[in-house]
Amino acid sequence: MAENHGLTISDFDGMIASELPITYSADGAGPGKNDSINTAGDAVQSATSAVDEDAENLFDIATARKWTFNKNVDASTSGVASPTHLYPYVACSSDPFLSGYKRIQAMDSLLSTASTPPLGSGETYFIGTTIVNELKARTCIFVSSHVDPYKTIIENELVAADDNSLDYFEYQPLMFAMKIVAGTTDELLRRMEQPDPDQDAMSLYASTCPVYSNYAKLGLRTRAQMGQDMLDFLVGSDSIDSVQSLYNSSFYVEAEQDASIDSTVRMDWWAGIINTVTEATDPTTGTNVCFDAVISQRLQLEQGYRNRLRVFVENDVDANDVRLTKEEFQDCLMYVVAGLALHPYVCQMEPEFFSVPFPETSPAPTIAAPTADFDWFEDFDALSETSSAPTW
Repeated sequence: MAENHGLTISDFDGMIASELPITYSADGAGPGKNDSINTAGDAVQSATSAVDEDAENLFDIATARKWTFNKNVDASTSGVASPTHLYPYVACSSDPFLSGYKRIQAMDSLLSTASTPPLGSGETYFIGTTIVNELKARTCIFVSSHVDPYKTIIENELVAADDNSLDYFEYQPLMFAMKIVAGTTDELLRRMEQPDPDQDAMSLYASTCPVYSNYAKLGLRTRAQMGQDMLDFLVGSDSIDSVQSLYNSSFYVEAEQDASIDSTVRMDWWAGIINTVTEATDPTTGTNVCFDAVISQRLQLEQGYRNRLRVFVENDVDANDVRLTKEEFQDCLMYVVAGLALHPYVCQMEPEFFSVPFPETSPAPTIAAPTADFDWFEDFDALSETSSAPTW
C-alpha cells in the first residue's frame, strides 16, 4: 500500500539526524545479539552509517511489515476508542506550487476528506509539529492516525481542496530507529560505562506524538492515564492488547526469527535486549525482576517543555538489591529505551544534555500532573508552525 508514497532512509536522514542509517546498514557495527552492552560498547560507538541499496531495501521491508502491524492493530481493536491505537506517521508534501503553510493545509484536507465518515472508533487523526519546511523541497509534519485515512486516500486517489497531486504526497510510518536521535544509544552506553558519581538516573527527553497532547487538550485522557499506558506497555500489562505488546511490536525481533530477512548487527542487538528481558519472566509466577523492581519502582515521568516528557530511571542502585547482575540491570535500562521507541505516544528520543539526579519525588513510577502554567507552552498546532522546526 505504501510502496509509492513512503520515504527512504536518505529522505528522512535529510530531515532529522536519527539512528535510521546506522541501524539498517550492514556495515553499521554494533554488539552481537548475545554480547553484553558492557563488553561491546566500543563496537557500538565505532559504528558507521553508510546507506546503500541493501539498507534501503531492508527499510522497505520494515516499512511494509509496519503497515501490516498497524492494520492488524486496527482490525483487532475496531470500535474501541483509545489513543494507544493511533500510531505515528510522517506526512510530507513537496508540491512546488504551494507554500509551506498551504502544503500543511493540503495534507490536513486530504486526511480530513479521508476521515469522513468518522473512523470506526469515533476518533479523528491528529497533526502536530512541523518537522521540516523547505520551500524548494518538502514540508513534513508528524501525524497520529489509524491506517484507514491513508488507505482511503490511495484507494480512491483523493486530492485535497488545493488540488495537489498525490505525486507530491508522502506518508511514512514512524518506526523505532527513526525516533531515536543519532548518537543516543552510544551516549547512553557511555554514561553506563563512565557514570557520573554525582548523578543517579538515566535521563531522556521523549518528544510526544500529536495524539498525546491532543487527547489531553480535549479532556479525553489525562497525562497521568497516558503515563500509565506507557508503563503498562513496558511491563506487559494486560491492559494493553496482546497484538500491541512490546515484544510483538518489534520488527527487529521478527526479523531475527525470519530467515528470509537479512537483519543487521544493530537490529539483532536490539532484538537481543528485548528477548533477554522478556524471556526472564518466570513462567509460573509471571514475575520479572526488570519489570517489577526496576520499571515499576524506579521509573518516573515528568511533563517537560511543550510536547516533551522527561523520563528518569534510577540507576544508582546495588544490583544485588534488585537481584540482577550489572549487565542484566543495564539490559533492563536499554529495554526501557526500546519500549519507549516502540510506543505510539513517542515520536522522538534523546538523552538529556547532562546526566541528572533522580527526581526527589516518590513513589515511582509517576507522571507529574500539568498545571495551568503548561498552557503557555503546550504542544502547538502544525498549521501555525510554518518555519523550519528544530530537529533536536
